[in-house]
Amino acid sequence: MTTSFSQDLINPLRKSPSHRLTAIVEMARLPVPARQTLLDGHAHTAWPLLNQPCFSNLREMGPWLFAAEPDADLQRQYDFHRTLTDKAGDALCGWLISALPPAGLAAHLAQATTARGPDGHTYMLRFHTELAFPVLHARHDLPGIGHLLAPVQSWWVTEPHPERKAWRHYPGYDQPRHAGVPLIELDQACWDALAGDPLSYRLAEQLREPLTAAGMEENCHGTRLGLVGSLLREARAGGLTRPGDLADYVTLLALHGRKLRGIAAWQEALAEARNDGQPLAQALKVRAFPNL
Repeated sequence: MTTSFSQDLINPLRKSPSHRLTAIVEMARLPVPARQTLLDGHAHTAWPLLNQPCFSNLREMGPWLFAAEPDADLQRQYDFHRTLTDKAGDALCGWLISALPPAGLAAHLAQATTARGPDGHTYMLRFHTELAFPVLHARHDLPGIGHLLAPVQSWWVTEPHPERKAWRHYPGYDQPRHAGVPLIELDQACWDALAGDPLSYRLAEQLREPLTAAGMEENCHGTRLGLVGSLLREARAGGLTRPGDLADYVTLLALHGRKLRGIAAWQEALAEARNDGQPLAQALKVRAFPNL
């Protein structure tokens, strides 16, 4: 079945036959057997982006660039998109279109995996993630970021959404001759923006298995981040400030929202937590489940 997103990917390839579709897969999100199966199926069309010696211990589980076979026509590139979507699932975090051959694009992207922070030290830069890439794209004025975007025509990144896996398009400069990324330099504002909200990441990961067990249909990383972000904003707007209360609020409503919102014990527990009383989960237990 052809989706609107797959059409968004394929249409530029139809107009520009010299361009190729590639994808970034976060291998750490795949079980080891699935990871190996994916690599076996792309023995000559997959490249690790953490190819520097200092990242040797992270290389296998880091981001990899995948492509179709070198002579793939439009239909086979579509088949590549469909097959990789099925096999990589939640580990898929980006689709790129570029006239730079995939091996060259992988070498180009690998040069963007480090950056100089505002303190002058060099750090790993996970430029490809759903939270980092939008920040970097908006700051293409900083040294190196424009170079990163230069050979890319189009870049799609997953966007946090509470109900479904969503993709957002970011334009590049479509200049394949300008490959190579000098050391990216981050100012303090960009550094702070990249830090994001650590609690969101932690809760999104912690909720993966419980939400699967609860029957959540769209349980991908971006969906969990969207759900967690929405509930955290709701909790803070409601007056909760303690980290434990925020985590309890997100976890309880993500798993039991329909039941909890309608009972008085929930509102009473929220009021106590807001007033620096018992932690939210404990206050709810005392009122709703006193015998547990």
